[in-house]
Amino acid sequence: MLRYFTLIIGIALFTACEEPEPITKDVIEVEGITAKIPDADLFQYDTLQGMYVGNFGGSDIRIILNYVSKTNAVGYNIHKGLQRNLSGKVTRSGDSITVFMAEPGDHEFDGVFELLFIGEGSEPEGTWKSNSGIISPKEFKLKRIDASKSRNWEEEEDISMENLHHFFEDAYDTIGEYSFKSDGLVVLAYYEGGYWGANYEDDDTERSKKQMKEIHGTWSMDGKFVSIAWQPNKVLPKLNMRYEVKQGEYEAELYWKDNSIYMRMYP
Repeated sequence: MLRYFTLIIGIALFTACEEPEPITKDVIEVEGITAKIPDADLFQYDTLQGMYVGNFGGSDIRIILNYVSKTNAVGYNIHKGLQRNLSGKVTRSGDSITVFMAEPGDHEFDGVFELLFIGEGSEPEGTWKSNSGIISPKEFKLKRIDASKSRNWEEEEDISMENLHHFFEDAYDTIGEYSFKSDGLVVLAYYEGGYWGANYEDDDTERSKKQMKEIHGTWSMDGKFVSIAWQPNKVLPKLNMRYEVKQGEYEAELYWKDNSIYMRMYP
């Protein structure tokens, strides 16, 4: 009996001294996920800034982009002498950039422009839709024009779309005084009841009694011809006038039968 008891104690001690089996856990390996960093937009949006000219329903329109960023654009347009401010958004898809620009909306002819640029192309395609829906939509193509900043009077220089405003920024005919601007605007200032610009015999006092008025238009040049689309008026013979450019060594004129526009000559 003693031996049996001793055997039981030995077995118990041996069992107690055995090391417990280790508890194992499954190890799940998680692969790291790297965030994808989008490519930086390195396009130089300010290269789209500038002046663009195109045929808009039969007459030229000028669209001037003064500011362009990756999100916003600001500028103005001139059509038949009517100037409207523009502002809107810019979007990009690949190498295509779309500029959405809305007119203020307080004029019956206001609407929204959509200009599509391919890369840094200088000839965007455009569409325009009126806010009212009464006027039919327009589709047009634009061409960039870089107006010259100054004119070198010491060198012979042919009149062109880029520099015509330097020749005729101060000009006249038998109706009044003209000022051609670099952005395509032309302003005719005249006195109701009589002309005062080229006829210097007029008495200053008499001229001061008359009220000066203005008519605005948009000018464009094609070859040796200058076209002006005027806003509605009862002073000029036609709302759309076409002049021939005649340039001499020291002077120039926009020829119209019986009433040419002459550049002002200073001593």
